[in-house]
Amino acid sequence: MFDNGLVCNICGSIVKKEEESGAVCISCGHSMMFPKSDTKKLNRITYLRNNFKFDEAKAIADKLIEAEPEDSEAYWAAMLCEYGIQYVRDGSSRYAVCRKDISALPPIKESINYKKTLYYATEEYQKSYDTLGEQLEDTISITRSILKQEKKYDVFLLSREGITADDDIEGDKIYLRFTSNLGFTAFYAPEMLKEMDAVERAAQVVYALKNSRIMIPSFRTGEEIHDSYLEYAVNTFCAELKNDSEKLVFPVFNSHAMNFQQLPEALVWCDEVFDCSEDEFMREISDKIESILKPEVNAIVPDALVTATAANKENLVKRAYMFLEDGEFETADSYFDKILDIDIEDSRAYIGKLLAECKLHSEDEIPSLPQTVTDDKNFKKAIRFATPEQKAHYEALNGAIVERIETERREIAEQRAKLKAEREEKEAIERERRMRQEKEERKLLYQRRRDPLRKTLLEVQAELNKTFITPKRRQELKEEEETLKKNLKELEAQFPDIWD
Repeated sequence: MFDNGLVCNICGSIVKKEEESGAVCISCGHSMMFPKSDTKKLNRITYLRNNFKFDEAKAIADKLIEAEPEDSEAYWAAMLCEYGIQYVRDGSSRYAVCRKDISALPPIKESINYKKTLYYATEEYQKSYDTLGEQLEDTISITRSILKQEKKYDVFLLSREGITADDDIEGDKIYLRFTSNLGFTAFYAPEMLKEMDAVERAAQVVYALKNSRIMIPSFRTGEEIHDSYLEYAVNTFCAELKNDSEKLVFPVFNSHAMNFQQLPEALVWCDEVFDCSEDEFMREISDKIESILKPEVNAIVPDALVTATAANKENLVKRAYMFLEDGEFETADSYFDKILDIDIEDSRAYIGKLLAECKLHSEDEIPSLPQTVTDDKNFKKAIRFATPEQKAHYEALNGAIVERIETERREIAEQRAKLKAEREEKEAIERERRMRQEKEERKLLYQRRRDPLRKTLLEVQAELNKTFITPKRRQELKEEEETLKKNLKELEAQFPDIWD
C-alpha cells in the first residue's frame, strides 16, 4: 500500500521521524518538528506552494491551525505561504525565493505565524527555525529593496521560468522588435535576468508584474498551458487589472499546437488574442501595442497627401524616403501605399514599407536587423518586381544580415568554447590538486600505520641478534618477525596508489 509519509517543506523529499517530536529530511538534512497535524494536508500545502498556489495552500494551513492550535509546523507552513516562499534549485544548492509582493507585510520575524512557530516548538527546534528565519529574512530584505525601484515597463513579455533567449527564439524576436525597433521598455526575463541569482530573479519578476502596463503571455506549446509558473504570473497580473484600468493583457497562442480555450481561465475572456502561427502576427501585435503606447503616431491623418498620379510618382518616392530619414514612419508608409496605388509593381515602395515597418531610416540599416527578411511579405514582393540590379542589391542587404548573424553566432560559440576550455582546465587542475592531496593524506595514513609495525620489527630483530636467548624464545621471536613482515606487506598492498 502507498505510504503517504511527510515530505520536506524545502526539497520535497521524504522526512524520517527520528524521535517522538523530531524529524530530518533524508535528502537535504533539514531538521523539523514532526507535526501534530494531518501530514497529508501538510504535504498538500507544500505541493500547492511549490506550484505557486499560495492562497489555496494558506487556506489549508489556517484550517490545520484551527484544528491543532499548538502545531509549530502548521504555523511555519502558513508563514511560508503568506510570504510566497519557495525553495528553488540554482546550481547544486537550494535557495529561498520570494514570489509575492511583500511590501505591506512586516519582517518575517515579526509575523504572527513565525512567533507562534517558535512559541510551540521545543527548545531544540527553536534554534533550527530561528536559523531558517535568518535565511528567509535575507531573501525578504533583497526582495524589499528591489520592490522599491521606480522603473516602469511598457510591456511584460511572459516566458517559461528558466528558459534562455536562445531557446525562446520567438520571444526574443518580439523583445528585440519592441525595444530596438519600436523603442519600448520591455521586461523579458531570459534577456534581463541571466546574470542574476535566484533570489534577485524572483524579486525582479514580482516587481515587473506589478509595474508593467501591458502583459503579453505566450503559449506556443502544449506543455506551456500546464506550466504553473506561467499560470501564476498571468493570475497575478490579471488581479492588478481590477485596480488599474490602464493595464492590459494580450495573450499569444499557437493554434497549431493548442485550442484557444485551453489557455488559463483568466485569458480566455480577453477581447483580443493573437495567433503566432499566422503570417501577419508580428505586424499585428506591433501595431496594436504601438497604437496604445504611441497614440499620437496613429493620430496622423494623411489628408494632406498629394493625390497620386503617374506624373508625380518619383516625387512621392523622394518624399516617402525623406519621411523615413526624419523618423516619420507612419507617414512614410502612407506615401508608399500611394505609390503602389500608381504602380503596384514598384519594388522601391515595398522595400520602403519594410523600412517603415521595422522603423529604419534607410536601406543601409537593413543589415542591423535582428533576423533575416527573407520571409517578409514586402521583401518578397520587392524581389518579385525588382530589376536584376535591384534584386542583387536587395539580396545583398539580406545576405549582410545573414553574415552578421553568423559572425555573432560564431563569436558567441568561440567565446563559449573558450570559457568551457578555461573551466575544464581549472577543473582538471583542481582534480590534480585533490588527487595529490589525497595521495599525500594516504601516504601519511600509511606511515602512521607502518611505523609502529616497523619499530616492533626492529626491536624483535635486535633481540634475535642477541647471543644468549633460549631456543624457545628464539622460536617465538622468529614467528613474531614473520608475522610483522607479513603485516607490513599486507599494509603496503592496501596502499598501491601512493607509490610513484
